Amino acid sequence: MTLRYHGKNRQREHGQILVLLAFVVPVLLMFAGLGIDFGFIYVKQAALSRALDAAALAGMRNLNQGNSTAQSIAQAEFNLNYQSALGADPVPPVFNFVVTTDANNNKVVNVNATATVQSFFLGILGHKTVQVSSSAQTTRAKLVMAMVLDISYSMTKNGGSGALAPAVTAFVNAFDPNNNDMTDVASMVTFGTSSVVNVAMTQPFQTKINNAVSNINWGVVNYTNSNAGLVAGQTQINGVVVPVGQNVVKVAVFFTDGWPNVIQDNLQCGATKTVTSLLYCGCDTGDISLGLCSATPLTFFKPSTCSATDDTCSTTTCSPEYSAGVLNTYPSQQTGTKQELTDTKSCSADGMYRAIQTAKSLQAQNVFVYTIGLGTAITNQPVAQDFLRQVANDPASSTFNPNAPIGAAVFAPTSSDLTNVFQTIASMILLRITQ
Repeated sequence: MTLRYHGKNRQREHGQILVLLAFVVPVLLMFAGLGIDFGFIYVKQAALSRALDAAALAGMRNLNQGNSTAQSIAQAEFNLNYQSALGADPVPPVFNFVVTTDANNNKVVNVNATATVQSFFLGILGHKTVQVSSSAQTTRAKLVMAMVLDISYSMTKNGGSGALAPAVTAFVNAFDPNNNDMTDVASMVTFGTSSVVNVAMTQPFQTKINNAVSNINWGVVNYTNSNAGLVAGQTQINGVVVPVGQNVVKVAVFFTDGWPNVIQDNLQCGATKTVTSLLYCGCDTGDISLGLCSATPLTFFKPSTCSATDDTCSTTTCSPEYSAGVLNTYPSQQTGTKQELTDTKSCSADGMYRAIQTAKSLQAQNVFVYTIGLGTAITNQPVAQDFLRQVANDPASSTFNPNAPIGAAVFAPTSSDLTNVFQTIASMILLRITQ
């Protein structure tokens, strides 16, 4: 057997490895360093992008206060979001805010910002700092809005008559009170026993609606014809001609403090059973819960002598089919058959059904419906709450349709809550029209 010694070869191999490491380690360190630098750049770029998105939305939502105020709010929102992600930056980013108008006359908020990244390893290549930029853009769609407001008798008993005007004033002023070249249009409908268009669809609308809501005549004993109000609001929305290509959001805001307690049909009256258009019912479960009325025999009104601001309607006796003290029936839209009217509560369900069907018709036309309910006649009554949720297609409603425009139902337990609730709806609408 022959033994051989390889010691010198091994030393030579060790020497080659050391030479290789001398080349490889710096390269690996350089790539690791570049990875760290580019990681910092990525993190700062992401924080910049998120902060700009928030700033663009905040600026757009506050354009109603003027461009200067909107810019200040956008800057503050940018700073808050950027610093919450990265903390205080040694070199604060440079923020820019510009408002323009697109070809379809929609407002556009453009924001951009540039931040500085202090590099570690890129400095070896002569780049001690790296500039990172990002931008965001938000479009403000035109708003077409119908306000449908309850002015029934119960509003004078729960503080609503005094709280409605300031709540509505604050609400409409959230939508560009200074106009600022916006093209928003709005109308105001009031309803009691029947409905009235107080302000036809117009622009600018703030002053007209503020004056109209401040001059409501609360000295009239009105019932609650919810469907008539919604139908009038739908007519106002449908009367707006939208130019091709213009981005528009259509909204109906429905406010009430009670259950529907008046409906309208063609009924046979008198000995000759003459077909006559009549309003009828007159009380509801919510009003009864407040002690405002009782389930008394039916009351009939002639629409021609009745308005939302003049309730001196002629009381009509319908016989033999429709008369006090006699078995009464009416054409129920809910069942599709004639139903017995045992007292004034019995047609509230049909009044709700008719209002919900009108709301569904609005939603089929891509109108977002928002509802506001005031007082314990609604907040203490699950049936009334679900009625308003169904009108709005609120996700909490018993008939929620995810394929239709999704609105929201918001409730004010007392009149002191009304302004805040209207502002909640305003925020939802502003979010809807800001893209």
